[in-house]
Amino acid sequence: MNEPVERQDVITSLTKAGQAVGLVAQEETIFRAAVDAFRAADAESFQRLLANLKITDCDLVCFWLRSKECVLECIELCGPPKEPLTVEDVPKFADLVARITGDEELIERLATTVLDRDARGFSSLVKELKAQRYCHFLCHWACVIRWRLVCEVVCAPPRGPIREFVSELATAGAAVRALLRDSAKLATVISAAVAQDCRTITDIFGQDGNCFYICEWICSWHCILVCLPLCRALPLLADTSIEEMRAFARSASQLAAKEGVIARFVDAVRAQDADTFASLLKEFQVERFCLQLCHWICFSICRRFCICVCPPSLFPQFTSIGGYDYLTNIDSVLGGNGLTIGDNPAFFNTVRLNGIVTQTLGGLPMEYRFETAATDAAGNLTGPWTAVLPAQIGKTLLGHWEHHIFVPPGIETKKYIVNGPPLPDEVAATISVDGWIQVPQENNWLSPAGAFVSNGNMIELITQSLAPFTSDDETGVIAGSPAAHPLVQDVYFGIRMRVRQQGVPGSETDGGTCVHIAIDDTLYHNITLHTDWDGGLQTPDQLAVRMLDIAELKAHPCSQIGDTLTVLFTAAHPNLDSVSIVMTGPGGPYNFTLPAIPEVGDYFGTATPSGFTVSKLKPCAYLVTLTITLLLTDGDNVPDPLYDQIAFCKS
Repeated sequence: MNEPVERQDVITSLTKAGQAVGLVAQEETIFRAAVDAFRAADAESFQRLLANLKITDCDLVCFWLRSKECVLECIELCGPPKEPLTVEDVPKFADLVARITGDEELIERLATTVLDRDARGFSSLVKELKAQRYCHFLCHWACVIRWRLVCEVVCAPPRGPIREFVSELATAGAAVRALLRDSAKLATVISAAVAQDCRTITDIFGQDGNCFYICEWICSWHCILVCLPLCRALPLLADTSIEEMRAFARSASQLAAKEGVIARFVDAVRAQDADTFASLLKEFQVERFCLQLCHWICFSICRRFCICVCPPSLFPQFTSIGGYDYLTNIDSVLGGNGLTIGDNPAFFNTVRLNGIVTQTLGGLPMEYRFETAATDAAGNLTGPWTAVLPAQIGKTLLGHWEHHIFVPPGIETKKYIVNGPPLPDEVAATISVDGWIQVPQENNWLSPAGAFVSNGNMIELITQSLAPFTSDDETGVIAGSPAAHPLVQDVYFGIRMRVRQQGVPGSETDGGTCVHIAIDDTLYHNITLHTDWDGGLQTPDQLAVRMLDIAELKAHPCSQIGDTLTVLFTAAHPNLDSVSIVMTGPGGPYNFTLPAIPEVGDYFGTATPSGFTVSKLKPCAYLVTLTITLLLTDGDNVPDPLYDQIAFCKS
């Protein structure tokens, strides 16, 4: 790994993971339930347990469990390591993987014994293959793959069943078998892996579909070569109980809570410094956890190494709601208020969800859909994730289609839309009944098929479809008095994008999750304005309550104002911004002082003349205007100011 970013990434992820598993381990029943859900690949239960603890780093918790489970499992299947393994053993291990995965019966036996934790069956297989020396190599390789498949499920619901273990072993084994055919390349890869030289391996596999499987295979043996020598002087793990797992989780939490401790352990593992590692184990009284602590750290380092080895291609990512990046411009983290940062609007109406749109995922055509879930005001889930269906999506401009015409020379273009009948100058992308949108695949503007160019738009989400948003009835409310109670409140939702290869449910993964945002689409009915002067019942579907009146006119409609002017007002909305009252007429404009707001979202009372005396106004016509603005946005625009006006004549 290169310094210092990659090292800090590892330290940060280990620290966060330690904090999270410490929360899980606080209560024995919860920890047992989490381990049971993980082992059963029960995504719903696993996610619910983490959500109840307000843990958002599912992947880090699952990675900790993966690492820990592999240590336990391989002790059970192989017993404590008895003889040292060296890098010279790796080519023979590669040959063992190739032999097993090239034989249908052997690979079935390997998968079955690992899934069943069948120590006798696993030992029998290893003996038949005369591979007892490589038992831990083989076990860790298979185990890493098995629990990766589980984490793909439990941290990315909803999705289909876990991918078949045998098939994944076969695919991973085929990658190793292909590498084994070129002894020079194999030697180069092993040497670079030991030196943690990602650039050399990237040059060999960076654009190869086998890159991920090769690096996963590297990590499976590299961490054994690192950790066994670091822990050789200590008694190796014999207790494989769940109580021992919980004890390690609590110790990991304690290490993560101490400033700089994780960094010291990481540096010792990276340097393979047995003396320093042993000293740290003793200092923090975690000698009994030597092997599993080392594996957790080593696999985290190697995971980051594999990102360097197999740099991901451009990945589809939901990043923004309109012009707001939800990570930096919206207080959307757990515990946040769901409003935009700085100006604090809530969202309303139809919002544009956008980000990075790619045509492929893992080399195959990509499709995506959005899901929403109700949350509380702090972002904690209060309901399940549900798909955004076509009826909840407005016609969306995804980009443009372009075709180069040679004779006569020119460029033909059309708009690429989704979820609406295309006009003559438009082309429509495919959307399924359950909301999956197929990204257009045209990619050659010189061919008759043309090319699709994304503008980053994904869907126009109709937020009114996310909740009932029952209209608020203001019958009987008059200017100067409170709005109808209970007052309207914002509602909160999480929004996430799911991406997958077209028609391949097993490839589904997260494409960006906004933990929560505040939404308000409530409209107001039966608002009656000043009936004493050009008022009456407003049309339905008002965006907010705004009412203005003059007490003297209420008492004597159509009369003139003498020496007093009592201006009454009411303005109500959960995201009320500014409220002002101004009077125009000879010598104006004239301002008013408003009282303190009685209740958030409900501003009412009497406005007092400021800087002028009513009795000294010239006899003429005057116009009083109430103006309110709302903290609402669709991500790109805000609503216009709202007004109410009333006129009078000064005697």
